[in-house]
Amino acid sequence: RQFYDPNAAKEAAGANIPFAPSGTWPFALVKRVACGGCRGMIYLHGGNPPVLHRDLKSANLLLDDSYTAKIADFGLSRIKATERSMTGNCGTVQWMSPECLASSDYAEPADVYSFGIILWELLSRECPFEGQTPIQCALGVLNNDARPPIPDWCPPAFASLIRRCVTRKPAERPTFEQILEELDQMK
Repeated sequence: RQFYDPNAAKEAAGANIPFAPSGTWPFALVKRVACGGCRGMIYLHGGNPPVLHRDLKSANLLLDDSYTAKIADFGLSRIKATERSMTGNCGTVQWMSPECLASSDYAEPADVYSFGIILWELLSRECPFEGQTPIQCALGVLNNDARPPIPDWCPPAFASLIRRCVTRKPAERPTFEQILEELDQMK
């Protein structure tokens, strides 16, 4: 087993710091992929009018040989409606925000929620809500505020970012610009 941040091993000597399981990505790699995906979403949301991806998930983040992330699969993407609200149950359930699952009005924060699940995946390298049917997942998120558990070895700033991205209230989620700024400050 290795430290999540190998450079912190010397600082942590004698401290009670949890170890990341074998096979997890170094935090620098998690951060690189997250920042790349975030930049892609800043581009989409920064348009006039903004483009909502509506099916943001790890399978739609493509990586090249240097782990540069590119957003893919725009089959469900839509230009943000200016005069009518957007509703509808679209996307992949494990990554869908509570407002999308409830077929309520949604906007850019719905993509932020999905990105928060991706951040969790980059860290854990697991599938969210593994072993649950889509309806079990949806009911858990809607009725019980279920979210994938953040590992105890997760860097605290990253754990906080994930929690804020997947909070129930869309207005409390950060923007992609804010997410990128926070990621840039993490070591």
